[in-house]
Amino acid sequence: MQATAVVSKSALISETPAWTSLKDHLGQINKTHLEYDGVVVDFSRQRATHETLDKLLVLAKEARLKEKIEVMFNGEHINTTEDRSVLHVALRAPQHEQIYCDGKNVVPDVWGVLDKIKDFTDRL
Repeated sequence: MQATAVVSKSALISETPAWTSLKDHLGQINKTHLEYDGVVVDFSRQRATHETLDKLLVLAKEARLKEKIEVMFNGEHINTTEDRSVLHVALRAPQHEQIYCDGKNVVPDVWGVLDKIKDFTDRL
């Protein structure tokens, strides 16, 4: 894997060396076929090699993806437009999970809505 420089929080990820490297790699990977010797390999219909994955990992590191995922799971207000948490993870969380937003476990509320949706679709 390549070494990566730390990108400032205000920099756009599309202006980083990792982004440029991945974009340049696209020209090479576009020539990759999903079929080999009559066998179709469905890699979620994406052309990717080990080099592609390495470049994606470098990009994720430059974008501070791990840090951003932790912030999201912690319920911090990362939706700056609406000044609120993004709770995508709560929509997929098991009923026993605890995901806090503004000091409140939101999973019971999410499951309450999911149960109402299920009840409605069952009656339909």
